[in-house]
Amino acid sequence: MPRSQPAGAAPDGRSGEPSGPPPSTAAPDFDEVYRAGRRRLLLQAYLLTGDLAASRSAVRDAYVAAAQRWRTVGGLADPEEWVRARAWSQAQRRHVGRRRDRDQGADDHQSAVLRAVLSLPDRYRRTLLLVHLAGLDHDDVARELGLPPARVATLLERARTRLRRRVDLPAPEADDGSDPAVTDALQSLTPLVDAVALPAGEQLRLQGSRRARRRVVAGVAAAVAVTLLGGFLVVQPGSADESVPAGPEPRPVTAEMLLRASDVASLDRQQRWREVGTGDNTEGDGINTVCQSSRFADPEGEGTLVRSFASAGQPRRTLLQTVEVSSTAAAARAAYATTLGWFAGCSEARLQLLDSYRINGLGARAEVLRLRLPTEDGRPRSYVVGLTRSDRVTVSTVAETRGGASVQVRRAAALLERGVKRLCESDPAGTCPVRTEVRRVLPPPSGEAPGTLAATDLPPVGRVNRPWVGTRPALAQAGDAATSCDRTRFRRSGAPRATSRTYVIPQADLPPRFGVTQTVGTFRDERRARQLVDDVVAAMAACEDDDLAASVSQEQEVRDGFRGSTVAIWRLDRELEEDRSIGYWMGVARVGRHATQVLFTPSGDADMDQDTFRAVVNRARDRLLELRAGR
Repeated sequence: MPRSQPAGAAPDGRSGEPSGPPPSTAAPDFDEVYRAGRRRLLLQAYLLTGDLAASRSAVRDAYVAAAQRWRTVGGLADPEEWVRARAWSQAQRRHVGRRRDRDQGADDHQSAVLRAVLSLPDRYRRTLLLVHLAGLDHDDVARELGLPPARVATLLERARTRLRRRVDLPAPEADDGSDPAVTDALQSLTPLVDAVALPAGEQLRLQGSRRARRRVVAGVAAAVAVTLLGGFLVVQPGSADESVPAGPEPRPVTAEMLLRASDVASLDRQQRWREVGTGDNTEGDGINTVCQSSRFADPEGEGTLVRSFASAGQPRRTLLQTVEVSSTAAAARAAYATTLGWFAGCSEARLQLLDSYRINGLGARAEVLRLRLPTEDGRPRSYVVGLTRSDRVTVSTVAETRGGASVQVRRAAALLERGVKRLCESDPAGTCPVRTEVRRVLPPPSGEAPGTLAATDLPPVGRVNRPWVGTRPALAQAGDAATSCDRTRFRRSGAPRATSRTYVIPQADLPPRFGVTQTVGTFRDERRARQLVDDVVAAMAACEDDDLAASVSQEQEVRDGFRGSTVAIWRLDRELEEDRSIGYWMGVARVGRHATQVLFTPSGDADMDQDTFRAVVNRARDRLLELRAGR
């Protein structure tokens, strides 16, 4: 399957298939090659990732892939090089996001060695393992990593120096370029991989044979379909390989299909854009943009490409394009949901989801999200995130702006469409879009409790630089989100399973009373939900007459609004002493037979203005529609 040129990939850009015609010499025995190299490759993958389970799966699958095409792989000058490149790439993809005890079962020295190796930059680590465990010379390492030999020597020396310092290893005595203490340190983890059960070579050969047969059957079916459509069927005598006509060349996703600076310039024609870099996201921590919580949305996927751009001048803008290729359409659907969840349920401090848009006609699903992040330096950041899935490919674009207006949603949508059109030249990306339409829609599910506000729905307050956190929904108690004026009781009013959540900002040095409380209830019919809202409105109207210490202001009510909804908000201030009072914002919203009440208790500068609180209550109304959709 195409991927972004990992070490050892074919020079034509397609990994998985060795380039060149099959050799004429007989391939060596697969079982012998497997027995000789499996533990060695498992140790390398383990030291590369620190994840023994992911390394075992990667080594197994790499040998299955080799068995599938053994006539070709076995005839290479070094079959293990082909298997190693595939195993390393898969191991790095699969260990991302796993939280496990990496050195479980290791003694103190083994743990120290593993931690020291994993602390090295990716290229340092690869160079160290290729020299000390794979036995490659500098020229071979340079070829495999795509580096000049002189650079390899520098990386190797730096990696050795750091490892010796962190594990307290002696300096080499000989001046021949070897470093036996480093080799012994790496080999000290061998007992850990020797304890791992690996399948027999026969099992892997059988799996490889099954895959090969499936490919042949699929090729025959495709050839039959094509020839029948042409009005004739030709069957050549001979072997199965000879009877299958050569199909079209595979069209993998390649870096040449990614967006270019000339494409990205459409976001702002007044600025010059340049490409910053392109990679497969296997180096560094793999976190490239705000809200992203793991290196890959599909850790089991077949390839990833990431390209970044930057603009010159003001405001400062960047764009990140990420393309992930999954092995199946179902896996791509899951990758899309994961990527969407990063942004829809983002826990970044002060970041708020503003609005959402659907792009009809682009891939199987496509949308754009607009987010905002105020900063203390007065240069707010905005993010316009485009996301789409087309067959087995998931594409995202993140346009960040600092100190200026965000890019226009329609321009971001058009750029995402352009990216899909470039990729649809490949096999995994499906068909090209023809006509698209952008329209505003409800916010996507946040991953939190359906029908309730999400942390990303709440705005920043004052100078607090911590994220909002919501409690788990609990059965509503009397007056959870009510004021002293209305004393609303959802369960008594006809919503027996009403729930409440509280949202706070931990470690923000705010008084205990600060926070947002929301109650959500589903009534037996719309009449009861309307009655609850009417009762709240009437109670707030009479509040100042009933409570002389209360002052109600900034009330606002909208009936028959969005989708027939009702929204009302109030500011309530209660005088506690002659020179001391406490304020609240309270709002109610109803859609159909669903209703919600939101109470915000501010503290000092950590407050909201009327427009900001109204937006919170409007979002609470929008979240109620998740309950209507799920009915």
